[in-house]
Amino acid sequence: MRRLLLLTLIVPMLAACGTTAQQANVPDETSAETVLYSTAEAPTTEEETTTAESQTAAEMTAPVGGSVAQIVEFYNKQANAVKAADRITITKHNVREMTMEVPALLKALMPKEADDLMNQNKTTTETFVNGKGTEDASRRLNDFLPVNGTPYVSTLKASHVQSASCAQQGEGWVVRINLKDEKMDMAAMQQNAMNMDMENISEADREKMLNDMFADSGYYACMDMGLGDDMPERDASQGPNIPGFINPQSMMDSMNMDAGFQNGAVAAIFDEDGKLASLTLSYTNYSRVSFLGMKMGADSAAKQQYQFTW
Repeated sequence: MRRLLLLTLIVPMLAACGTTAQQANVPDETSAETVLYSTAEAPTTEEETTTAESQTAAEMTAPVGGSVAQIVEFYNKQANAVKAADRITITKHNVREMTMEVPALLKALMPKEADDLMNQNKTTTETFVNGKGTEDASRRLNDFLPVNGTPYVSTLKASHVQSASCAQQGEGWVVRINLKDEKMDMAAMQQNAMNMDMENISEADREKMLNDMFADSGYYACMDMGLGDDMPERDASQGPNIPGFINPQSMMDSMNMDAGFQNGAVAAIFDEDGKLASLTLSYTNYSRVSFLGMKMGADSAAKQQYQFTW
């Protein structure tokens, strides 16, 4: 029950790593090709072939002044190319800050390690060869970058976006995308919590729950939503985790929850070849829960900054 109380508050805030809900929003590679690249008539000699290839590379353009749909398509295609790199070095700076307001009774039921999991400030540099880390062999490129566990950095849709811009910067371009605010379906979350043993939930069941909850979320389509790799396990030796006067079923039935994501922003710099040089992702989110006359809440801010060396 102790983990249920923690998860009830935190899952709406920063659901754990490993979800693959975004795979359903895979961008159309063929249509993107026609938007992003100029074409030339087929050459007839080797010399003409070389000349035409050079011109095509030089003529690659970004959708400066383009529509939201064009900018999102450009960002998806060029950012996703990172996960296909044969060799790439990435420096990642991950910062998460969370504040929680929890009644003393509930705070006593939460794992002592919870505070450490909420806040992060860490910089990691890794070189990946064929998707595998060279400094730490356990690292995988697909998990080091959003979206965790997929071959995509972003599967954003234009419908997720509030505004977008693309501007020339030196010989490359800078893309800025602002996401629409999103409210979570708390009724679905409550139903999932009631149908599962949240203290002993398997990785597969947790992933399915998150996939169902965030299948059409713009934040899950492009952000690193990881809370941390190690949610503390329940220690059976600690005895009962909840006072006898609190009935879990009654608690869930009486819960009133509100949660959502806000201020989502993407800032990406691409070089003259369209390769991603740097990426900054940021968002805030909130969670409010009340039941049995008690209220608890959490607010967090997350930012990930990536530098790429091809």
